[in-house]
Amino acid sequence: MDLAASYQSVNKRLQSQYREPAWGWGLRVAMSVTIPLLWGAFFDKESGAEWMAIAAESVSFIELKGNIGQRVRLLLSASLLSILFCIVGSLAGNIIWISLPGMFAVGFLSGLFKNLGDRGMGLALSVYIFYIITSAYPVATSEALWARCGWVALGASWTVIVGLSSFLFIRIGTPYRRTIAVIWKSVAALAQATGKGWDGTATRSSVRDIYLKEKDVRTAIDSSLFLFEETADQVSKSQKTKYALAQTRRCASLVSMHIIQISETAEQLYRHTGDRKFMVQFYSLFRALEQIGERMEIYLLTLKEEERILVASRIERLRKISLQIAELPEAGQPSVAAVVKKMLVLSERVAKLVEKSLELLAQPGERRVYRAYSFAQTLNILHPRYVRNNLRQLFNLDSITTRYAIRIGIAAFLGTLIGFLLSEGSAFALFLHDTLDLPLVQLRHHGYWIAFTAIIVSQPYFGATLKKGIERSAGTIAGIIVGSGFLLLPFPLLSRFILVFFSSIFLIYFLRRQYSVAAFFITLMLVGLLAIDPGFDAGLMKTRILCTLIGSALAIGAGFLLLPSWDKDHLPRYLAQAITANFDYFQGTFYRSEERMPWTRLKRMAESRNSNAFDSFTRFMQEPGMRRKKGYANYYYLLTHNVRITRELNNFHGETELEVEKIPVQEKEKFYQMLYQCDDLFRDNIQLLRQSGNGFVAEKYLKTFPEEGFHTMNPVESQMVYIEKMLIELKAIYNGLHGAPSEQERKAIEEV
Repeated sequence: MDLAASYQSVNKRLQSQYREPAWGWGLRVAMSVTIPLLWGAFFDKESGAEWMAIAAESVSFIELKGNIGQRVRLLLSASLLSILFCIVGSLAGNIIWISLPGMFAVGFLSGLFKNLGDRGMGLALSVYIFYIITSAYPVATSEALWARCGWVALGASWTVIVGLSSFLFIRIGTPYRRTIAVIWKSVAALAQATGKGWDGTATRSSVRDIYLKEKDVRTAIDSSLFLFEETADQVSKSQKTKYALAQTRRCASLVSMHIIQISETAEQLYRHTGDRKFMVQFYSLFRALEQIGERMEIYLLTLKEEERILVASRIERLRKISLQIAELPEAGQPSVAAVVKKMLVLSERVAKLVEKSLELLAQPGERRVYRAYSFAQTLNILHPRYVRNNLRQLFNLDSITTRYAIRIGIAAFLGTLIGFLLSEGSAFALFLHDTLDLPLVQLRHHGYWIAFTAIIVSQPYFGATLKKGIERSAGTIAGIIVGSGFLLLPFPLLSRFILVFFSSIFLIYFLRRQYSVAAFFITLMLVGLLAIDPGFDAGLMKTRILCTLIGSALAIGAGFLLLPSWDKDHLPRYLAQAITANFDYFQGTFYRSEERMPWTRLKRMAESRNSNAFDSFTRFMQEPGMRRKKGYANYYYLLTHNVRITRELNNFHGETELEVEKIPVQEKEKFYQMLYQCDDLFRDNIQLLRQSGNGFVAEKYLKTFPEEGFHTMNPVESQMVYIEKMLIELKAIYNGLHGAPSEQERKAIEEV
């Protein structure tokens, strides 16, 4: 590796220190779990320390996202759930016929927690871990019950203290800025994908590759909005920090939209000229956009003056490259002059948006969290309305979530039953051995690992469940082999604590990157925890391998046999939602109405629906027997054109702030004629969709007409072009709904 490459590698690693909160999260988990174990070993309280460690593990496994109120509520909710289900499981475990239905209820509830997003799945951990373990080790007396709950409460309280310590001293706007930094990171990746290959040294990105990066931007924006819901139009300037960050997030979204427009414009220029100089300049332009995204990400995370200067230097570089393109002799040719002008205007708009973000963020230093909340504001964090809202969201049942929850409940129920039937001294296991001459299989008192694995592996869709089951099984087996070999070494007790500590950190780091590696470190951590127990023996590791395989098989089998969610059934609904969302976007843009929704919100809704439909199609392609299905190619054909309609509507709005030259008055009649044509085609397409058997289209979309006409507009020339292109895409959807795609389109699908 040469010096330049080494420098870039080191620079990327330094940047990742700002980007990756996973290391901090992993350290929080490690401290929360390890310190109680060390305390228990030092004061001869191993049994109580183990319950503290389990509570710490459950509560600390929740990723702390969002504002301070959300983080505090997460920690307290997980702690209360841990104590509650410790009580429920400890009592239910005394009677197997209560424990079994209870396991189904806990599995069902764990599935419903998916309605709360990533935070919900973290909270579900406190529910099923404590019910599974405590029901496997029930208590017989009230004194033992309260002693156990006391240890759990102590471990949860310790974890709350560690969690509070991890964010009380950060700046008040840091959580919000971190979500916007993720958006800029995805914007940089989008610029890299659109610019790939323009220098002639690599293959150009496909339309699908670019859309996937565009989709990543949409996902980052949605994640930010999920945590910080107020949009730029809902925040007043008096709320300085919120206003600055909401506007900055909006700027990042608009920059991503302009990058797509620049990409399309560059494609037009290349088709007109094919000149090598143009190609190299395009690459430099996209590289400058990529660098702006990268530096904006770091600046948002640090707010350092030197980073602001670096962003400003990248903006200046973007302008210089734009000027170089304008000065090329080819740029003055009549056939491309207008297109070059458009590209330069778009580039300047990106520069102004970034400069606006820098101006918004250049405010006095943010206060630390512990100084930003008054006593009344602190109490408001625990307002009962948050509980009501979360409960309402939790029990917001829909077909997919309900089926998923039922599958988890059944898989957990069967896992618990198998664990009971094969427990130590089980008559059932002896019967199988003596009567049917089968190998004697007894899981001792560790059959609860089956239910635990079944819940973790189960996913809403079969393909995801199969993938996770294989990854978890592979990671577990590898972890047990490595961990068992580690335990054969003559290391003292401290070495095993070190194993728990570092395994906790690395399992968090890999949790969202590569699940099989995370499962490996989860297993190493559990090996260390079990090894601390004086009753540990290597046979437990074999038991855990068997339980993991059985639990994975149950989850995969339930996903295939029990109320499965197949995208061949759900894809029509997602397609209908995507098409009607574009119709809503069109109406909100052009229809006369007293209440107009901000176009950025309509844009977000349409792009999210497109993303959902694309994800569903991808899963549909991976389902068993897909190649034998008919008509699957037409879905991709329709989705592709629908995405382009969204882009043209985005381009129409983006152009409003870019040009001042108006189209001739006589052209307005043609403009409105095209709008009426688009409006008719939207309803015709939706009608055809229903006639094709898609019953997911609401009746209102068939009866909606521009009764009061369209808005009075003064569109520019380029906006006229966008409407023409949207009309072409609508006609393509109309033709697609009438018949199957061509042979060329089928080949394009095969390459996806």
